[in-house]
Amino acid sequence: MFFFIATALAFTGCKERQSLDEKAMYDVKEYNRRYCPTPAVNYIRTDSITFDVKSHSFTYHCSFCDLLDNPEVIALNKDKITRVLQSSIKNSTSMKTYIESGYRFRYICRSEKDPKTILYELNL
Repeated sequence: MFFFIATALAFTGCKERQSLDEKAMYDVKEYNRRYCPTPAVNYIRTDSITFDVKSHSFTYHCSFCDLLDNPEVIALNKDKITRVLQSSIKNSTSMKTYIESGYRFRYICRSEKDPKTILYELNL
């Protein structure tokens, strides 16, 4: 009896995780389709979001625009940028389930002027 219950619980846990992963893939696809690229807010534009099933992580691909598209400005404001990006995830009601389930988040921020240049990265 114990084996049956343990096996059933194990499969239920896998199914829930798989369902959450499927939801994440769907959410990312729809967000990209509807909103990306977003308008720049505080000199940051979200170009797209990706989701990696293996690592259970979301990656925000962003561009720094105008005043923030400058390595010196980023160096001077790195702590503030980090706090803003952390709070945007932490305060996002749409990400609450993922946060509570231990999913990870990453920001890769590139220069708008030179998209090959990564100006800032953050792993949460």
